[in-house]
Amino acid sequence: MKQLDLNLLRVLRVLLEVRNTCKAAEQLNISQPAVSRSLSRLRDHFKDELFIRCAYGLEPTSKAEQLGARLPAAMDLLTDLVDGDGLFEPTNFYGRFTIAINGFISQWVSPKLIHTLSQKSPNAELNIINWEHRTAELLLDGQIDIGVSYFPQNLSKQLLQQRIARDKFVFICRKDHPISESTISLAHFQRYPLAQQLIPNWNENANITVQILKQFGIDAKVQLRSNQLSIILEAIRATDMLFPCSQFTADLLSEEYKQLKIDPIFPIPESDIGVTMANKRRRHPLNAWLQSEVKACIESTMPEQSDYLKSIVNTNIVTSQC
Repeated sequence: MKQLDLNLLRVLRVLLEVRNTCKAAEQLNISQPAVSRSLSRLRDHFKDELFIRCAYGLEPTSKAEQLGARLPAAMDLLTDLVDGDGLFEPTNFYGRFTIAINGFISQWVSPKLIHTLSQKSPNAELNIINWEHRTAELLLDGQIDIGVSYFPQNLSKQLLQQRIARDKFVFICRKDHPISESTISLAHFQRYPLAQQLIPNWNENANITVQILKQFGIDAKVQLRSNQLSIILEAIRATDMLFPCSQFTADLLSEEYKQLKIDPIFPIPESDIGVTMANKRRRHPLNAWLQSEVKACIESTMPEQSDYLKSIVNTNIVTSQC
């Protein structure tokens, strides 16, 4: 295999991010001709154009996009190995953070997380995406830095899951719903239909509420299923449907909705929240920093999480068994 100067990979990484030789030169603190010469050498090495000039700058070829999918993670790991100081400077980071978040959790944690990361790492590009069927694969591939979902999940041994918080659930309905009580009872589920938010790799194949109600001889009706919270909220405002959701999400809703606590006889379990990352990146400073920021966002959103986080400090890491 022909040797390749690692500085050329650094140029390639920046070009993939900014797609402009002048901007790349400015970011790398070198001349624009030096960037062009580096690009020429990269084209020769990979035997591909890599970038095609267009009206708005440079358009990457499929080969360049393939390289770009893995290059940031590979270079970050190499930098960490060489530097060995375990430090991550968010203000000096010009790359991309990609975080996959379960839809139930994303509703309340994403706004705070976006604000925090954009303030602390202003030069970074932040991608927050849904936790979906390919998330585990993309975590292993380095295309996603960390994932946030309910804990634990049945994932590959190559993925590390770490518990960071606890969620709990309530039911919400429109403010003038016929239910006048503050606590929902089993009888209410015989009278009013449910709405369900579909979350990939979590509740697509089974409705947890319906399954639990069957234990009490109640055949609950699910009237609406959607992966869009906005659709569900609009439906709730206009109907008598009941919607089980995270209390964190419910706390952010307007006064058009009211929360119904769950009768203790109804065994809706509290659910732990965890972050997931590739085992090979567990000690990477970037991942450690992102994880700490997610924890901090959750703790600031719901301060009582602080005591819970302290209580699980020694029991919060698992690797999957499949």
